[in-house]
Amino acid sequence: MQERIVAAYSETSKELNTLYKKRKRTLFFQRVMWSITGIYLLFMLALLGMQYVPMLQNTSWGFFDVFKSNPANPYASTYPIIGLVILLYPTTIVFTRAFQKFKTTEQKAIVKMVRILFPKVEFSQGVMAPANEVVKSKMFAWIKEESPIYSYGQIRRKTNDTEINITDIGIVENNVANKLLGTLMNIPILNMLGVMYQTVFKNTVTRKLADNTNYSFRGMFCWFRFKKKLNGHTVVLSKHQMAKLDRLASFNFKEEQEIHLEDPRFTSKFLVYGTDQVEARYVLSSSLMEKIVALKEKFDRPIFLSFQDRQMYLAVMNDNGLFSFPSGKLEGIKIVEELACDIETALEIPKELKV
Repeated sequence: MQERIVAAYSETSKELNTLYKKRKRTLFFQRVMWSITGIYLLFMLALLGMQYVPMLQNTSWGFFDVFKSNPANPYASTYPIIGLVILLYPTTIVFTRAFQKFKTTEQKAIVKMVRILFPKVEFSQGVMAPANEVVKSKMFAWIKEESPIYSYGQIRRKTNDTEINITDIGIVENNVANKLLGTLMNIPILNMLGVMYQTVFKNTVTRKLADNTNYSFRGMFCWFRFKKKLNGHTVVLSKHQMAKLDRLASFNFKEEQEIHLEDPRFTSKFLVYGTDQVEARYVLSSSLMEKIVALKEKFDRPIFLSFQDRQMYLAVMNDNGLFSFPSGKLEGIKIVEELACDIETALEIPKELKV
């Protein structure tokens, strides 16, 4: 594998350097675009304040009066909108073109890397997200078939024993955090502040491009055949208070119960939910729990597992995505090593877990 890593880096080092420059340029235009939008929204909030807060009318805010419609100038209120269009339209076009060029270059580099690193797997981009499998996994408390799920590429490998599918997906769930934000968006004034923070501010200060900012989950999603026949389902979630709150608040899994296991190392890292206490313990044997803990340490990121019927599902959070490069400089062979490690670890899961 090390020889293939060196070869992959050698073949793509120029593309990585180009990618860094393209991302930097695209981020600049993204920040300009959202900064203009933020200034416009603040300007409109100030105009509203002039109408509903009389004390502001006799202060320095009085210069906003020029933008109030009056018999002499009935179109004065349209000036801010015209100014926004003049500034925002060309900036949006430049950002969109820069973003498209960056993503095209990134996709080509990823394809070249994966095919050098793993010549025996099927790798495709532009495939539909496996929405049916994501819903069936029951790992995401608020997911529905109509929920937005985006795919950034898929690997498939067939062997004599099993077939494993690995995808890079982005999910937008209507979870507790998004429901709270949605409620705030229905309250006047607060909704404007919500837009300023969620859309304008986050997209202005972030080091990520706009396609990565609003996912409730971004990362690797895998599924493959499980040898044991199960009647119910068992779900393993990385321990986090919001994960437990989302599970309890969704009401989508009323038949579930929390499974309390005896392995202190495992229970310190994971929450387990299932439809059958006995079956959950049958699935999560002592040896399997040890291997799951080792798997989490190997990925060094939150992981989720699900066992249902004859399928096993695995999700690994990755803010950058599996088939996208991290922000910052793309120098050094470490970039290729991290991609190779994630994919190789996922491909070896059926053998490592002996499922």
